[in-house]
Amino acid sequence: MRRVLLAVLLLLAGRSPTLAATNAPVRELGIVRTYGESAEIFDHTVNLADFDKGVGYFLLHTIQNCRSNAAAHEKTPQSIGSMGGSWLEWATLIALKHKGIVPAYWQAEFAAVPNNFNDVTLWTKEHGPVIISCKTSLRERYKQADLEAVALRAHFPNAKLFLLTLDADRKHLARTRRKIAEKELLALQDIYAEDNVDELFTFLKTLNLTEPDTKILRSGKMVR
Repeated sequence: MRRVLLAVLLLLAGRSPTLAATNAPVRELGIVRTYGESAEIFDHTVNLADFDKGVGYFLLHTIQNCRSNAAAHEKTPQSIGSMGGSWLEWATLIALKHKGIVPAYWQAEFAAVPNNFNDVTLWTKEHGPVIISCKTSLRERYKQADLEAVALRAHFPNAKLFLLTLDADRKHLARTRRKIAEKELLALQDIYAEDNVDELFTFLKTLNLTEPDTKILRSGKMVR
């Protein structure tokens, strides 16, 4: 029944169910241990053609459509909220792969900072780790991201530590950016949203990516 409903939604959106069934970015990434409903909704929703309008548009449009399809699939707001974080992380990894910014890592855990799992990680010759903390909304979550960044920077002082959000509250976004600029936050160096995330990807393209030494990462899923 779930697959039938998803197919109907895709037809209403003007997309082919056959195309969607073979267009499975998360499954193809090979990073999800159990391919559950969250991944299924994502893969049946994501449209790689959205990259034509920029990374910001792709991220925002993907998450919005995933939420709409999950709601039509009778998922509760709480369930949709819990799935939203994974959707944004997967969309970011797919965007990185689409732009050739790989290898990247999902849920990387550094040996020096155990039990701290980073949403999206790149390892660079210039800075060591580049961390992208993905938050669908800001609220108080930017403080959590900053605390995690503090722990990491203690071991990797040259690291680049960014926050990526799709929060629609422009005033809150401006306040948080101001806190970063005024050093009220201790480690986060910049915050990116739908309006400027393409700038982040332009910067990432300038870096020399590599795989870290085998002793640096304790765990994580690689995207090539």
